[in-house]
Amino acid sequence: MPYSTVPAVRLAVLGVVLWVMGVAGAHLAAPFGVFAPGLSALLLLATLPMAWGSVRLARRITGLDVGQLVEGVALVALPAALLDGVALTWMPALYAADAADQRAVAAWLLWFLGASFAIALAMSRRKIASMELPRVVNDAA
Repeated sequence: MPYSTVPAVRLAVLGVVLWVMGVAGAHLAAPFGVFAPGLSALLLLATLPMAWGSVRLARRITGLDVGQLVEGVALVALPAALLDGVALTWMPALYAADAADQRAVAAWLLWFLGASFAIALAMSRRKIASMELPRVVNDAA
């Protein structure tokens, strides 16, 4: 289903806001070793509820139907991914001071995007799978 301009803009703004919050939080957390290799698995697991919440928030502020979630998440992810590309190229210190932490933060942001897409897809597939299909009547019998 096509989007009107207002929900699309809301989704894009949400993408910018979530990216800024993620980068700011990561920048503040990196000096405390949150992105250390030993904690990576825990960090990725802890990200799943945040990704789920962001998908729910996108749906709530725009009124998206569950079947529109994947496209909605794409509209949220688009500005975030573009901002990541700019930051990684010209301003990697936004992520962290240390180069290893910068890579870890960038990987975490990619994980967040991928997890959000997976969650949106699962939500939309569950809705599609629960729909009843029309019955086919065989009149030839």
